[in-house]
Amino acid sequence: MLPIFTAVLNPIDYGVQSLLNSSMGLIGVLAMLGLNLPLTNAFYKHNYHYKKRWSQFYGFLNLWMIVYAILLAGIIYCIVPIEAKGNVFLIIVFNVIPIVLFGPTADLGQLYYQLTQQPKQVVIRTVIISFITIVLNYITIVVLNLHYMGWFFSTCVSTLLLNVSYWYPLHYKLKIKPVYHFKTIVIKNGLKVSLPMIPHYYGSFLLGSADSLILKYYMVATVQIGFYGFAATFGNLMALFVGAINTAVVPILFQMMRNKEYLNIRNLIWTIQGAFLIAVVLGCMWMKEIFQIVVKNENLQATYFLAVVFIMGHCYRPMYFGSGSFLFYNEKTRNLWKVTFGAGVFCVAANFLLIPFLGFKVPVYVLFFSYLVMGYGVFFLKDYRESAIVDLKPLIWFFMTIFSFIIVLFLVDLDYRLKLISTCIILVFVATFFFKNRHERKI
Repeated sequence: MLPIFTAVLNPIDYGVQSLLNSSMGLIGVLAMLGLNLPLTNAFYKHNYHYKKRWSQFYGFLNLWMIVYAILLAGIIYCIVPIEAKGNVFLIIVFNVIPIVLFGPTADLGQLYYQLTQQPKQVVIRTVIISFITIVLNYITIVVLNLHYMGWFFSTCVSTLLLNVSYWYPLHYKLKIKPVYHFKTIVIKNGLKVSLPMIPHYYGSFLLGSADSLILKYYMVATVQIGFYGFAATFGNLMALFVGAINTAVVPILFQMMRNKEYLNIRNLIWTIQGAFLIAVVLGCMWMKEIFQIVVKNENLQATYFLAVVFIMGHCYRPMYFGSGSFLFYNEKTRNLWKVTFGAGVFCVAANFLLIPFLGFKVPVYVLFFSYLVMGYGVFFLKDYRESAIVDLKPLIWFFMTIFSFIIVLFLVDLDYRLKLISTCIILVFVATFFFKNRHERKI
């Protein structure tokens, strides 16, 4: 839909969206209070009565999310840019209604189907809701010409529908209903594990959202923030893609850890990381041509280079959820925040120092290196070294990621004929490596 939407929308629309998404991310880490981890551990370690524990967390989170919705409304009201002041109350309503009505329903439903390795249940819902969102976006943005408000209305409706789709199976098939007379000891024990994770999750926010707010702090025009925010949407899409891989792989990793299949863990993580790097390099080197095809706005087309950096920034993720799995499974997460939050603080500090001198494009490069700090810093934690049985060779993958980044920055502006040659060389190299290793395994 990009060719259609970019012909109608302008950089101000993307600027408003970027700022409001960042403002909502400001407290997004507080929505679940980090209780995903105790919920996951209850599933694996309390097989016969985990539903009772889930129901108690469900009730507690329903009450908490009323408070969370009030906090979110206040944040949106304070940060909304002047171009959107006239619609601030509608924006608040569209973002708060799903939270108040359904609480963590969709999160619990997705987590259940993830842990039970039933991806079809998630995929079917996601595909249907995605098509509904596309239709709603088309009607509100293109037909009704509501500009950025179309996004918020469509997101509200699609989020409500997603929650409804999980509400019925949770309540009637799985018998996981919110219990408001929950045992205080269950909630306290869950929070003891989850609350130390808040700085960890908040570090992810600082990396993913704080840049737009810092640009606003420096009075950068909403139009320029729009250019930055539009390019960032491609990084967000990549984050969703990697998140999907993480959703599918983590239960498998936990199962392998339970069975002590450590060599298989290493091979799986290496395979995903290698395939991911190759796919990203091949995709990013053609980003200029992709933008010329799908982006029907000459000003926005010029942001292809920023989009490349945003996408490459997520190349650390397979190694990160590989190392993190050891910590989460063994519940040794108390020091994880030192790496993730530290990377976030580094990102914010570097942006505050460099933006006045280098302009609104500098945060994307700071973000890339901050992600590397977060992704590979985990390997140097004492808790990780005590938890991990197998060596994942993080330094080798660290330098391979930087090398891939340099290669992409060089290739993206080459003539398309040279890109074709480069693509063929990479594919031949990959095919040779694959068949050689396959042959050696047979021998």
